[in-house]
Amino acid sequence: TDLVISSFANKLFISVTQFGKIGSLVLVRRDVNLEEDSTPVYSVKSLLGKDQAEYHILARHLYERLQLKKQLLFGFALHSFAKKDLEEIEEFICSNIKKVNQQ
Repeated sequence: TDLVISSFANKLFISVTQFGKIGSLVLVRRDVNLEEDSTPVYSVKSLLGKDQAEYHILARHLYERLQLKKQLLFGFALHSFAKKDLEEIEEFICSNIKKVNQQ
């Protein structure tokens, strides 16, 4: 599994691939709430490739877990969506995102 994390001024790009390709691109952003105490609302949109619910769920979950302020552009090219594999990918991303944020 290959991981690429690139931080830009307005977006964070994360690519997770098991095929050596970017795969499907999903954009996640937090919408602005008019009420401060309201529950956060997230928008998830497929930009390229397969529009799969699994991609949306994983991208949104990671976005919320990473507590990002800027948009997340996520590239997926995965063999399987087994729970164990997804948990390992999530931990791998979370441990490596700290390195990017420290630079």
